[in-house]
Amino acid sequence: MPVQIRRANLVARAPWLLLLASCATSAAPPLPSSPDAVAPGGSAAVDGIRPEAISAHIRFLADDLLEGRAPGERGFDIAAAYVASQLKGMGLEPAGDDGSWFQSMILRAGKTREARLEVGTPGGDTAPLVLERDFIARAPLGNGVADVTAPVVYVGHGIVAPEYRWDDLAGLDLTGKWAMVLLGAPLGTTPDFFPPIPSAVYGSPRSKLERLLARGVAGVLWVQTPAREKISPFTQTVAHAQRGWMALVENGSVPAREQTPQVVLSMPGTDALLAAAGRPERVATLFAAAERREHAPFDLGTRVRLRVEAALRTVHTANVLGLWRAKPGSPAAGEAVFYTAHLDHLGIGKPEAGDAIYNGASDNASGVANVLEVARAFTRLPQRPRRAVLFALVTGEEEGLLGSEWLVAHPPVRRDALVADVNCDSGLPVFRFREVFALGADQSTLQQDAERAAAALGLTLGPDPDPKQAFAVRSDQYSFLRAGIPATATKVGLGGATEQERAAAAAYQKSHYHRAADHWEADRDHGPAALLARFQFLFGLSAAQRAERPRLLPGSFFQPRPGS
Repeated sequence: MPVQIRRANLVARAPWLLLLASCATSAAPPLPSSPDAVAPGGSAAVDGIRPEAISAHIRFLADDLLEGRAPGERGFDIAAAYVASQLKGMGLEPAGDDGSWFQSMILRAGKTREARLEVGTPGGDTAPLVLERDFIARAPLGNGVADVTAPVVYVGHGIVAPEYRWDDLAGLDLTGKWAMVLLGAPLGTTPDFFPPIPSAVYGSPRSKLERLLARGVAGVLWVQTPAREKISPFTQTVAHAQRGWMALVENGSVPAREQTPQVVLSMPGTDALLAAAGRPERVATLFAAAERREHAPFDLGTRVRLRVEAALRTVHTANVLGLWRAKPGSPAAGEAVFYTAHLDHLGIGKPEAGDAIYNGASDNASGVANVLEVARAFTRLPQRPRRAVLFALVTGEEEGLLGSEWLVAHPPVRRDALVADVNCDSGLPVFRFREVFALGADQSTLQQDAERAAAALGLTLGPDPDPKQAFAVRSDQYSFLRAGIPATATKVGLGGATEQERAAAAAYQKSHYHRAADHWEADRDHGPAALLARFQFLFGLSAAQRAERPRLLPGSFFQPRPGS
């Protein structure tokens, strides 16, 4: 049965917290020596992915005219119209609402107007902390106002992981209290203690917040740690707070986690709070103790008051969806492999060197450009694949994977037809790489498809070179994995890179990621971006062509719990 475009609801399934099985139950097919071995006509389709085309897409999408492509703003709507017109010109079919290219959704946005955080002292006074130096605050998105005074309990990382013999919340009564929580999670080097993907999932604020809400907390005080500061400095947290935050609205309401007062404390701010409470601990000692697996909770013996008010507004935005149907008569024609890339960026923000437009060329106009040229490559194949391919340029990624969450919850195809996702949010490659990696592919049979695609291009498939970054939960593939759907994020590896190439990649990341300097560069070599798009094309093509449906491995961390 061919793919049927429709709307559907999805009840999210909880992840089954097990270690990953070491291999699939079926033998992997032999590795191809060329793109033609992945599918007939693969070589010609690959050769048609040109650096000039990718550069042209990025040039338009990252132009100042689009004002940083923030959801709900004119620039994003222009970008959405551009990609829809590109997909239409290639001969794809619209897969959005009511026969359109657009899957609409409503977000609620909040921006702090004023906030005050006060700590009770042993002498009975209160000590105020300084907004944007010591803390930032998020008001509930239900009414935009909170005034909470409550005791504070330090809960370490706030993680409960029985398989790693870790429980930060054992025996605690958190009802009506602030939970003071370290950002991040332990990261181990062996399968029996927080390997990279479980570490990333357990460390995500969303998973922690949902667990803490189940314990009845009044609010959460997130603590910036030395490790987190290296990945995302507190200055970036402040900049994001100044732009505001967003959440999905469904049936007129935002999720319960968005109704909870939240504070992020800088490291100096946490030290100031602890000192005002008369506690001897400091961030460095708390973090060091957690690293040594000494994570005993304690009551701070004080009360903290947060008063915060936010301006709220309604945001209308949309995913852009295009469908390439499967070969007529294929037994798997009713299944669909998805490609995703987020179309949004940060919009207009705090000026840097006089530039207030955060153009988002690398993040993620480059990923959108790759998906567009991957779609064009599918149209050049002499035969359509066994499975349909759906191309989704999603909104709201920078606000917490909102567009992809909506897409998975309301897929344009039957829920059971959604079989895999190849996410393209890689950042612009700045050197001729020799290695790629596919985050999350080792949780499913997609690992075989990644290996086939890499081998066909003479590339090697390597591990995540920097698991501390927790990329596994930081882009749109996580929305699929969280729902038990095989998914992966494709990125460039560092295997075989020279010291000069590694330094160039690190320097580009530092100067461009979420910075106003992330704009199209006329002298940039887009050959590496085209190579990455070729890998992404062959990866998804292999998944769309395989005889067996892609599936999670039996011991995958993302398998649903029995009975869920």
